Amino acid sequence: MRVLVIGAGVIGVAVADALAVRGADVTVLDMRGPGRGASFASAGILAPHVESHHEARFLELATRSLDMFDAFVASASERSGRRVEYARTGTLEVALDEDDVRRLEGAQPRLRAAGVAHAWLTRDELRGREPAVSSAALGALLIEPHGFVGVRSLIAALVQSARVSGATFEVPVEAVEIDSRRDGVEIHAGSSRYTADAVVVAAGTWSGRVRIAQAPRLDVRPVRGQLLHLSWTAVHAPSRVVWGPRCYTVPWSDRSLLVGATVEDVGFDEGTTVSAIHQLTAAVHELLPEARTASLQEVRVGLRPASADGLPIVGPLATTPRVIIATGHYRNGVLLAPITAAIVRDHVLEGRSDPATSWMTPDRFGPATSPA
Repeated sequence: MRVLVIGAGVIGVAVADALAVRGADVTVLDMRGPGRGASFASAGILAPHVESHHEARFLELATRSLDMFDAFVASASERSGRRVEYARTGTLEVALDEDDVRRLEGAQPRLRAAGVAHAWLTRDELRGREPAVSSAALGALLIEPHGFVGVRSLIAALVQSARVSGATFEVPVEAVEIDSRRDGVEIHAGSSRYTADAVVVAAGTWSGRVRIAQAPRLDVRPVRGQLLHLSWTAVHAPSRVVWGPRCYTVPWSDRSLLVGATVEDVGFDEGTTVSAIHQLTAAVHELLPEARTASLQEVRVGLRPASADGLPIVGPLATTPRVIIATGHYRNGVLLAPITAAIVRDHVLEGRSDPATSWMTPDRFGPATSPA
């Protein structure tokens, strides 16, 4: 089967690899190159019990995906011969005031009922585990199954794994239109034409710019996120993801630290701003006081793809079932990459539908205005 994937972010390359490994003839089109969109700025946090905001359907999906991550990383690394930075050292949500304490203590019955390994750390226990955290902290909630992955290394491994299995990547190519035919689909990209048995639209924020014949425009809007990449010089460095009220931090093996992230509704503007740098430096200094000695390596910017209801858009279009959508993952594209790739692969190659596609269907928003 010939499948064309539009988009080479973490979702697109995970889908391409999953299909190629199973023998599909896969071509990936991207207008900038693998991992150059929202994935470029992603912190790679794997924390469904923090990010789910108690949305039960999303939490179930995200937990399923987290359970797949060990095998997902191991297989991509083995097939590609590339190392992927990856750790399941848990996350710490730090309480800096009594309201934080009540909120985090209130989360424990839900975690206990779900069988999620966790622990409340007192002030002294927190300082013993993570001495870099502010001495003003009153305690922290440790959620043990959580972790993080190096997104750039993961994408590199997935791309190489897909190539080893026969996938090809063409850049810079921007797919602008998809037409359905009786025996497949035709994709228009400038003066070029591609034909395939099926096409997967995984272009993140830019998915809505792809015109799909006989289907409404995909309602995906960009939400800018800025992150800081710091070189950590202090003696005590965090050993796991640490969340505070105003930022989160992710430690890397080279003693650098990612600090994120802003949430900005500014359209397709990928610029960096002084205000974001100020906001994040103040927040990380409050959480990890020794951040004052760190140096700034870079500011990363990505446009997260947000759907109208904040949930992923995954599944075939009713009007054009050979067109499968995989976008709208917002802040959780990395976390949801394994499960999304598996759902798309099983649908394309075996015609199997995952129960989650009933609420992630791209048709759930009803009619919309097609782009001009």
